[in-house]
Amino acid sequence: MNVLSQIVVAPLVGPFHTRFPRYNAFDVRDALRAAGVEALALAPLAPGALEGQEWRGTDEIALPLAVVPWALRAGIALHEVGSFAGGEGEPGEAGAEREFEELLSRFEAGQERLRRVRQAEEPIERLLASPLDLRRVRSELMPAVEAYHGVRAAEFGEGPGTGWAQARAAVMAERVLALPHRRVALLAGVDDLVNLLPALSGHVELEQLTLAPEPSEEARGRALLDAAMRGEVEEPAGLLAALRELGTPEAGYLEANILLEHSHLAEALEVLQRVLRTDFQEPYYLPGFMLARLGQVYDLAGRRADALRSYRGVLALSYSPAEAIEAAKAGMETPFGAELDGAAEGTDGPSDDHGG
Repeated sequence: MNVLSQIVVAPLVGPFHTRFPRYNAFDVRDALRAAGVEALALAPLAPGALEGQEWRGTDEIALPLAVVPWALRAGIALHEVGSFAGGEGEPGEAGAEREFEELLSRFEAGQERLRRVRQAEEPIERLLASPLDLRRVRSELMPAVEAYHGVRAAEFGEGPGTGWAQARAAVMAERVLALPHRRVALLAGVDDLVNLLPALSGHVELEQLTLAPEPSEEARGRALLDAAMRGEVEEPAGLLAALRELGTPEAGYLEANILLEHSHLAEALEVLQRVLRTDFQEPYYLPGFMLARLGQVYDLAGRRADALRSYRGVLALSYSPAEAIEAAKAGMETPFGAELDGAAEGTDGPSDDHGG
């Protein structure tokens, strides 16, 4: 049995990977591949999570979008090491953190504590509004997160107010240190790393993840798709041309969304029907979003039977994002766009996010 001696620390930023063109999900994957690790320790997932489908709904979208599929193909061992309050045998109780804050909000002194904690969160919010890269995540975001958690711990104390963060970090660290590999990458959200890194320090060599000087072609493509997914389109014609050149099923889905947003219903339907004839199983959220959007476009085109068939397809999938399921159920109950004056206005639907 190997003794763990090196941990490569990979900070995760949840859905904000879609807003960081130089630290998107594929940048994370590429950096892990270059790190030459034997295994991945996944702090966002509880032990056994990968045996089901629910884990795909994690906020840490880099895992289902790029990292886990790559690791499975490459034969990299995956270990879920997360600890969540309320889990069997885990420190803490589910919902206690929220209840603690609700209790504080009833009293003037408690409201002041909450105000100071919220104030400490503001630097984080400002940073997350800018397109950070890995260097800035480490040098600016992580110190801001650490300062926020310091204020939170001082105001609330370790326990329900902090979600038993230190106790859970100790459990996660123990799980990581017990892994039967010499060199492991630890993937953890920046919030968890605040307590995880001190818990690991002194027990094993900690190494920082590094990015290549230039992004890979796939990472560049991911940045384009992320921009289209966010809907931040200043020049639709240029973005549409870039998506068409990319030519993937996901690019087609996003092309249809942009066309629909600009009132080109027939063209959007044509693109979605073309995607429907391809293998659109990847990425993990695309089948659900694709079928939900197709149902909505069919409804706008007055093709109710086809719309219902698409909505049922969403519900029949082994995994669909919660937003896609919600859109499909709503569409089955009431034709999408029925409350609008015309089809050109009907662009609400499954949120153009990655489902995390």
